[in-house]
Amino acid sequence: MPQTQRATRATFRTLGRAAPPVALALGSAAFWRVGAPAPVRLADRAVHDSARRATLAHRPTFRHGRGPRAGAAGTVSVATYTWGDPGAPAVLLVHGWRSRASTFGRIVEDLTGAGLRVVAYDAPGHGASGGRRRTGLDDLAVIRRLSDAEDAPWAAVIGHSLGVLAAGTALHEGIEAERFTAISGLTSVRVTTDGFVRAAGIPWALRDRFATAAQRYGLPDHPDVYERFDLLTRTVPTSVPALWVHDAGDRMNPHRLSEQLHEAHAASSELFTTTGLGHNKILGDPAVRSRILDHLAAPASA
Repeated sequence: MPQTQRATRATFRTLGRAAPPVALALGSAAFWRVGAPAPVRLADRAVHDSARRATLAHRPTFRHGRGPRAGAAGTVSVATYTWGDPGAPAVLLVHGWRSRASTFGRIVEDLTGAGLRVVAYDAPGHGASGGRRRTGLDDLAVIRRLSDAEDAPWAAVIGHSLGVLAAGTALHEGIEAERFTAISGLTSVRVTTDGFVRAAGIPWALRDRFATAAQRYGLPDHPDVYERFDLLTRTVPTSVPALWVHDAGDRMNPHRLSEQLHEAHAASSELFTTTGLGHNKILGDPAVRSRILDHLAAPASA
């Protein structure tokens, strides 16, 4: 563990015992911090540069602070990308935390090679999009905008990490798609706050108080966020066959999360487990990519 991380954990551990309100306030601010946008990887540059680009004006849902997070009209610019034949069936991609659309580069090549059109976006605070924060509500709003622009349901929706939770919730709330592929996914927002508590060193006894503090810090108008973003209770419709893809050694999102998701969707899902790929390399693995294409091509009754 890096020295700075050890020091941060020690600080939160001490504050959590001696001054819980201070630990909760500092932790809430850190929880929502996205950091600098991830650059386009060299391996993804050609795919990224070949996209047809556009922007959406989006009003952020994050409500804390008065910094320059939005433009004069209270909006931020969300970068969108499209590849493939404009008349082909479309697949929507939803990336994870501190990532960007271009991380799906190899999958984009596979999908367009199979005759599909691909649509993706950089979430607020990520990639080429504006803003400093990202919430699941932002993703839902952008997904709704992109879906409304389509003449037919998505041929598939593919999410990675946090993007799985946003995409799955969108499907539960009525976004139409023929298939759903979830890679290295999360089950709920509560998993993210629990993970932060463990990583930051905040005493576990403050777990529930931290979850409440984080919600009030960034989403005070949405007290139902924990209930709304939970794919174990608000499942993807059984009419949308789901493929859960996860690496057994994923250190960011444990494999058991996809096991739980598979169990919650037992009537309409499959679980594909890999080894040695971790959280991000899984996106470029040939076997994973082949399995995704097989899932998209499977008969509707499968």
